[in-house]
Amino acid sequence: MSAVCPYLYRDREGRFRCEASGNVVDPGLMPCLSNYRECPVFAAATAKPARPPAIEAETEAVVTTAEEAPLEEIRAPVPIEKGIEEVEEEVTRKIRMAEEMAMNLNEKWKEYEETARQLMRLWEETSMNGRHALEAVSSVVDLYEKILENLDTLLKSGRISERSYDELKKETQSNLEKYKNIKNDLESALKNAERLVIPHIQRVKVAEARPELGKLRLALMKLEQMFKEGKVSQETYERMRKELEARIRWLEQLAGEAA
Repeated sequence: MSAVCPYLYRDREGRFRCEASGNVVDPGLMPCLSNYRECPVFAAATAKPARPPAIEAETEAVVTTAEEAPLEEIRAPVPIEKGIEEVEEEVTRKIRMAEEMAMNLNEKWKEYEETARQLMRLWEETSMNGRHALEAVSSVVDLYEKILENLDTLLKSGRISERSYDELKKETQSNLEKYKNIKNDLESALKNAERLVIPHIQRVKVAEARPELGKLRLALMKLEQMFKEGKVSQETYERMRKELEARIRWLEQLAGEAA
């Protein structure tokens, strides 16, 4: 039998290593080349694993433990009725929560509708005033542009001097730029405000349009019935039907655009 420990080897760098421990070793100090069986590392590496306890012993221990377990530690099954009651309570709680949220939204929607109608009335007046202001500013811009054209004509005809022409042209161009800027600012302000205002106006109009649509369709059906029964003349029937259908189409288009 070899006196060299089977776990002793050289690594690539020429150092002695113990395969069992993975460490670098000195065979001169360790019993790797003589009594390696006395080495604790070798003994641990070659020792047989302990035999597991018998199955019967495990079974007996488990049974004994189960028998010795106190009764209060054994949890009783939860009755089905209790689970149903808990579910019912949770559903009922969420239903009440939904009802409260809905009532809160109803109040907020009423406030929103009222504020939106106020906004609609304000915007109708403001946008009309804005259009009138734009028309006035546009007229001033056109006026100064015509003055510039006339100045060129006056200069060419010799009716004004070049000095007067330069002074008048400079003043006219300054005023023209000023009113052009006013016009651009006003147009931009109206467009920006309209972009914010119109969606709210449409929501209110749609909310009002849908109930009115139902009434108008019912009125059209009644008109058809009255005409069939001879209660209205052909002329009256055609005129009223045309008015009702036009109104219905307009409301349908309005509701469709905001849907």
